[in-house]
Amino acid sequence: MGTAIFMVLMVCGYWYTSRDMSSRLKIKRSFGWDVYFLIALYGCIFVLQGVFATGIVWLILLAASAINNTFALTRLVHARWHVDFMTWSFLGIQAPVVIMLAFAVLFCVYRSNWAGSARLTASSRRDLYQRLSRSNGIEQMLLQCMEDGELAWITLKSRRIYIGMIHAATFEYASTANIVLIPMLSGYRDSRTLNLAVEHNYSRWYHQHQIDFMSKPKTALAFRKVIMVEQIESLSLFDPASASALAMGEAGTGEVRTDASP
Repeated sequence: MGTAIFMVLMVCGYWYTSRDMSSRLKIKRSFGWDVYFLIALYGCIFVLQGVFATGIVWLILLAASAINNTFALTRLVHARWHVDFMTWSFLGIQAPVVIMLAFAVLFCVYRSNWAGSARLTASSRRDLYQRLSRSNGIEQMLLQCMEDGELAWITLKSRRIYIGMIHAATFEYASTANIVLIPMLSGYRDSRTLNLAVEHNYSRWYHQHQIDFMSKPKTALAFRKVIMVEQIESLSLFDPASASALAMGEAGTGEVRTDASP
């Protein structure tokens, strides 16, 4: 009996955490034993709900037995349906345990698939991302860039630099965590001066060829770059008005090379 309860507990916890959006994002940010304890926590919640539901069934049978014994609604003089419920067994397991596990599975399936909270709206999804990104500086800054439309300055471990708009970001799996960037400028840091040497001016290319997010046959998304998070060395907001490192064409600011084509 204990094995059956433990198996249902773990299966319900795993099913819920793999289907519910908020739980799935939380578990993807957990490691080691935290994953098992999180699954067990949700499983315990469903099992406890099954216990409460089974208790309600027992109270209903108790009330029905008392009403029957008082008003003689059936041929039974002393109905003890609540006692029979507690002593009845199914496949060697007591009926309350079977019903408790059945309730736990039903609650789990309902919460995972049919409940309104299982389907996040655009606003609730954004609030969830904001709440989860508070503990991660990269995610918090990326979310700010996507919401406010600000440009991001990304420096890779290879000293490659990209400046552009964040189109999307994926952090569900650590091995495939990536950022989708619409580049505006790209270049590298000089090994001697560490100044930015601009190689490609995408924004000029977009302007000259009238490319935007709605243009045809080619949009700005055709130039997107997928950058693995593990390759990022630093990430910051980029303000063209105050970026002295991008004093393009001005003397005394280091090597700056521009190219109109990407």
